[in-house]
Amino acid sequence: MLASSLLLGASAYFGGRDWCGTQTNSPEFLSSVAALQALEQTADAVDARQSGATANITIPVYMTAFVNTTNSQDILSDNDLKAQFDVLVESYAPLGITFTLKNTTRIVNDDYAMGFDYYNFNGIKAETKQGGYDTLNLYYVTNMDPTEWGWGSCTLPTSNITSDSLWARLDGCTLVSYTVPGGTNDGTTYKGQIAVHEVGHWLSLLHTFDGLSCDGPGDYIADTPQESASTLNVCPVGRDSCPDEPGLDPIQNFMDYSGEGW
Repeated sequence: MLASSLLLGASAYFGGRDWCGTQTNSPEFLSSVAALQALEQTADAVDARQSGATANITIPVYMTAFVNTTNSQDILSDNDLKAQFDVLVESYAPLGITFTLKNTTRIVNDDYAMGFDYYNFNGIKAETKQGGYDTLNLYYVTNMDPTEWGWGSCTLPTSNITSDSLWARLDGCTLVSYTVPGGTNDGTTYKGQIAVHEVGHWLSLLHTFDGLSCDGPGDYIADTPQESASTLNVCPVGRDSCPDEPGLDPIQNFMDYSGEGW
């Protein structure tokens, strides 16, 4: 129901791995998304969206910072996490999706701060996970290697999950610390929009260029213009990778790779 509501409300607004580490979609997941696309294309769904209907979903959020012992207290502070949360709220508000910040937690541990580089990190996620499967957990780490895992990754939604299952305990998003608003790396100052992209995956959205084709299903959302290739970290105004299809590439869609120039 959550994914269905989002697809109905988000298509006009949001619509490889590179800096996004979210895993390749399974056939089962794509089948579910295709079914939601079919639902979206019914007359009732189209009428609801055209009349300005929104999803009206409230999602509880827990934010956990894993910080290396050599980092200062200014890294991933409560203020940093709150600023990131505010970007998430502002970006999804037009869709009728509301986030409620339940709490923030700061854990100083050199191993945990390596994120996906640490072979037991899944165990740490399971241990620190808060809330049920309808709750978003955001894990920020200071020393994750982005060349190996990208800047962020989220689990994709799965049906028939119980809150006490292992999959539910591993649910959530893991992101590099410098992607919070005001974070810096290699001369770039980030705006917190990487999390907006990754949380889109957590809510079932695909990349706008999914399938890398001009004639495939793309992101399974009918009003996302077809896009056959991603462009990383630039904002190529007027780019049209599928000139025979309607619309220019959706470079201002958060589920594209255009970068924080959205």
